[in-house]
Amino acid sequence: MICADVRELVPGYLDGTLPEGRESRGLLSRHLEECSNCRAELDRYVQMSAMMSGMASAPPPADLGVTIRVAVSQARQRQGLWNRINEWQSHVRLVLQNIFEPLAVPAAFGLLAAMVVFAFIYQFLGAGVPLSAATTDLPSNLLQPARLETLAGFQMSGLSETTPAGQHALLVEATVSSAGEAVSYRVISGEVDRTMRRELDQLLMFSKFRPQLSFGRPTSGGHVVLSFSRISVRG
Repeated sequence: MICADVRELVPGYLDGTLPEGRESRGLLSRHLEECSNCRAELDRYVQMSAMMSGMASAPPPADLGVTIRVAVSQARQRQGLWNRINEWQSHVRLVLQNIFEPLAVPAAFGLLAAMVVFAFIYQFLGAGVPLSAATTDLPSNLLQPARLETLAGFQMSGLSETTPAGQHALLVEATVSSAGEAVSYRVISGEVDRTMRRELDQLLMFSKFRPQLSFGRPTSGGHVVLSFSRISVRG
């Protein structure tokens, strides 16, 4: 045995608590008898142990028992409070689970049905029906047709504007933009020569229309029918 191993084992040798697997107590005893340095180390441990055993134990504080009981009581109170909180949370979760679980499936189906109905209505009233295909003779709050507001003061050759009850010599359907301008037109009834075509171009270009309204917003594609009657001039 070497001295370093022996000095490590000296405290256990004195207390009789040598770890298992170490050298036997006899080998350690023989080394201590032969090695003066290790024996001096053993003597120091013996003296230290004697000094410590002769010292009087410090008396515990007078209120140590009360302090311990108060600490134990406070710990039990905190533990009881947390237990009550956990029980209350578990009770709330159980109540909410019992309330909302039966409603989960109907609510999901209700939401899905509402989305389907909304999509259908939107498709039917908005995106599904082209605004240009709507009839202009059925005004509603959703769709209002275009109409003439001011007709330009150009005189057309042999024609004048007439009322719906009059006899129409010429019917013209104008397509109105969202800005209230006639972007195109077509002759529904009557004959138009080159001169009258040019006069129609000028007349519609400077006339003012109210555009078609969809949900109160101006949209393109509205149609306005203009009627003209022939003027008979006698000499």
